[in-house]
Amino acid sequence: MSIDIGGVNVSFTGKLDDGFEDGFGGLFARRYLPDVSRGVNDEGDVLIERFKGETFRVFSAVYDHLGRDEYKIESAVPSAYGNEAPVFFILQAAARAGAKGGRTFVTDSVGVVAKNGKAVLFVGYPHTGKSTMSVLALSRGLPVLSTENTIVEVRDGELYIVGGTDVLVYDPRVEGIYDIKAPYDEQTRSGYRIKDLGRDTRRKRLLKGGVEIDMIVLLHSAFNCMEASFSRITGRKVRKTLWYFSTALMKGLDYYEPMPLHVPMSEEIGRNLRLFLETASENYSGRMFEAFGNHKAVFDRVFEMELVE
Repeated sequence: MSIDIGGVNVSFTGKLDDGFEDGFGGLFARRYLPDVSRGVNDEGDVLIERFKGETFRVFSAVYDHLGRDEYKIESAVPSAYGNEAPVFFILQAAARAGAKGGRTFVTDSVGVVAKNGKAVLFVGYPHTGKSTMSVLALSRGLPVLSTENTIVEVRDGELYIVGGTDVLVYDPRVEGIYDIKAPYDEQTRSGYRIKDLGRDTRRKRLLKGGVEIDMIVLLHSAFNCMEASFSRITGRKVRKTLWYFSTALMKGLDYYEPMPLHVPMSEEIGRNLRLFLETASENYSGRMFEAFGNHKAVFDRVFEMELVE
């Protein structure tokens, strides 16, 4: 049995008669796992042997064995609010395997397609406005390619979005504050709205060929701000900023119980990361901005004024 996570094939062996692997296809898991689908074969990039248990732990990890990473884990079936750790472990494992193949898993990011057909990649630490940017995009009819974690490839000196998470969770206050109508399918326990983009055929079509990134925006936005201001990011600061967002998932900075793994970075991973960062630094200096202020003002400046040509 196997699943595909953003082009990374993850195969499972061991005790699977309780539907363990099905837990990675639910709405909660898809908030964090990019483009989850059934795998086409069992010759995975990642091999996981699962043993049943009440708590989660990884008790064996072997890297780059016959070209793949192999883990032995003890875990109950993945579930929201109950057993979330396997989801974040799988995400870390997939991020490392993806990096070996030149697919960079960019954390804390959303991708939106502008009217020119190219993408704007928003990155930002938690609670800086990424989900609100996605909601504003949906209210304007702009395709949202990723909602939390984005997969980026380097192609001919440019960065392309080729995958991403497809479940959006957002604060319903955005409707009243910005006078918009935002679609949603259900709600979390705490009242946040959930929109499932997994059946969006336009999104699937765009990602199949990949969408070139035209601009990268580092967000610092909030509801109680009035206007928006921008500062260009150039040179070394591009690499320094994107280093965190491009390595956090692989390095286990997205915490899970009892403790994320400390995974090694191979020469192949290092080479691919350098290519990603050098491409960003060389070709996106002047096309990367820090944005401060009101969400809607930032959104309007990015998509309707001089920033996207």
